[in-house]
Amino acid sequence: MRRYALSAAALLLLAASTPAALAQTRLNAAYSVYLTGIPIGQGAIIVDLNEAGYAAAGSAKFTGLVRMISKGEGTSTVRGSFANNRVISSLYSMQSHSVDRDEKVDIKVENGFAKEFSVLPPPKDADINRVPITSAARTNVVDPLSAGLVLVAAPGDAMNPESCNRTLPIFDARFRYDVVLSYARTESAPKKVEGYNGPVLVCQARYVPIAGHRTDRPQVRELANNRNLFVWLAPVAGTRALVPIKVSIATPIGTMVVEATRFRTGPTPH
Repeated sequence: MRRYALSAAALLLLAASTPAALAQTRLNAAYSVYLTGIPIGQGAIIVDLNEAGYAAAGSAKFTGLVRMISKGEGTSTVRGSFANNRVISSLYSMQSHSVDRDEKVDIKVENGFAKEFSVLPPPKDADINRVPITSAARTNVVDPLSAGLVLVAAPGDAMNPESCNRTLPIFDARFRYDVVLSYARTESAPKKVEGYNGPVLVCQARYVPIAGHRTDRPQVRELANNRNLFVWLAPVAGTRALVPIKVSIATPIGTMVVEATRFRTGPTPH
């Protein structure tokens, strides 16, 4: 559950995309995490983007009753560049802390290839029934934070349904998987959000395991077969980027929702 919540807040929601802006733009967003309607966590992200590249810093933590049980929290940072309408991440780092475990993840990417990566401490079951992470599996990938950005050809194309239809090839140093997005519908922002109340694209998401996962884990099959994963994408004003404003994930213990409470854009402070 800890990984589900932190991943939902800091992985699917936190990030930004390519050379979308004519001038440097900052997205300042905050999110709340709910499980069956009960608040369990919070997340925040600041993304700076311009015509050459991007930098992002995000955080997530448990709140409420869940925090009394597990003081889980994490931070992520990434920077990268844009080329040929692609997000090219270069350096990604994630640190998480809980009562019984601290973890640090680093990934260095060159031209889409995850050249160096580490997880400290290493997983205890790293070699048990796992699909090997080959060089091919680390080719043409993005880190989890950068994967949260969706880039379109021009700002006027942001709400085109085709913006949903894409595959996100994600590598987080432990697992290689695709998130396949497909257009579901267009609607208004799910609720009043500070800084944004316009239209959003609703994309259905599908998880496809590629490498690093354990073949004997039923949870992997359940997630791959889960058709109740949805992402709501909102445009970042003045750019060609869309960023999730809401995520809904059906889990065995209820629906988890990550929803923006703040989604402000403006010039990057100097």
